[in-house]
Amino acid sequence: MSGREFSVLMATYGRDDAGHLEQALDSLLGQSLPASEVVLVEDGPIGDAARAVIADRRAALNIQSVVMPRNVGLASALNAGLQRCHHEIVVRFDSDDVALPQRFARQISAFDASPELDVMGSYAQEMDSVGAPGRIRTMPVSHGAILATLWACPLIHPTVAYRRSRILAIGGYRSDLRRSEDYDLWFRCAKAGMRFANLPEALILHRFDETSHMRHAFRDALERATTGYRGASLLGMPWWKRAACFVPLVRAVLPLPLRHGAYRLLSRFDPRRRGPEV
Repeated sequence: MSGREFSVLMATYGRDDAGHLEQALDSLLGQSLPASEVVLVEDGPIGDAARAVIADRRAALNIQSVVMPRNVGLASALNAGLQRCHHEIVVRFDSDDVALPQRFARQISAFDASPELDVMGSYAQEMDSVGAPGRIRTMPVSHGAILATLWACPLIHPTVAYRRSRILAIGGYRSDLRRSEDYDLWFRCAKAGMRFANLPEALILHRFDETSHMRHAFRDALERATTGYRGASLLGMPWWKRAACFVPLVRAVLPLPLRHGAYRLLSRFDPRRRGPEV
């Protein structure tokens, strides 16, 4: 087993469910390969319940808190956290997901075996708001297949681990984006020549249900579409891939009760599920 030290990077804010945060941190306690530190950004004031959850696990997880005086958004919070991470390998994780016990061991071993890799994600298993498991969300595995489908965002942000120095070298996350900070980052990583991979197994339970679509406003979908178009253009992708970045706008204009069904329908044509492994 690798003895490499690594950081976990998380962020939480006032509207997060303290119970979900508790489950997320407890899943880190159950890892077969413990993290060296957990850098947890408090993005603005958080409630007493969340503070108690963090305090109870601070020593066991070596939680390093980064406290933002006001809510600045995920991208800026993650940038602040990246500055505080002490180790080269940084593992991203969301405050409402659950890491399966072998997650860190699998990813750190893969980095050890492939020193040329810069960004590594995995599959994820969806779960609903009460934790019931759903489908497994697959992604392209090889570097070539990830590059070919980069316009469709073939990396699940909370599954990703990356080399801190490489991310900082390209300026970290774009702080003017509300919800597309990871999508934009992968395009810039590709432009900088970084190497990608996804491990072909679900390493987290990713909270996602019918209400997930209700949290995304039209302006968020438009931001994501324009981010994709800009990134695909940056990489010189063909016109149809640039145009395909606007497909998610179809869901955003539908009435709320229809959005989840549209997501499932469009998922059948998701290029990330059938891209060539080259």
